Amino acid sequence: MIKKTIIYVLFLLPYIISSQEINEWVHTEGVIKNIEIKRSGRKIREIATVEFQKENGDTIETFIELYRIPFLGSFKSKEDNIKVHYDKNNPANAKTNTGKFISEYGLYILIALGILFSAKNILKARKLK
Repeated sequence: MIKKTIIYVLFLLPYIISSQEINEWVHTEGVIKNIEIKRSGRKIREIATVEFQKENGDTIETFIELYRIPFLGSFKSKEDNIKVHYDKNNPANAKTNTGKFISEYGLYILIALGILFSAKNILKARKLK
């Protein structure tokens, strides 16, 4: 009896876990109203206050973390347009993917460019010798 109960629970567990509510994301365009720079230890974050319209036409204002390149920032400023993805059931839960690739790999790209330009100069110096 206990074995059957355990087996039923093990088979039903994935169903129970997957039956949780799934966020339905809506894509729209918003306007940055303000940007605050927050520091916690060594980490620097840029939090933008963004205003956008929901599907039903209501205007909402929420906070979105902007992706940034280390040492350079996010390249976004006040009154810029930005793509916003928000949860249909909870519009305050919003995010953006603008600049995500550069934010994640920007430092590596800068290092690679530095190596390329340095290698070019090193090769020129060797030819002159």
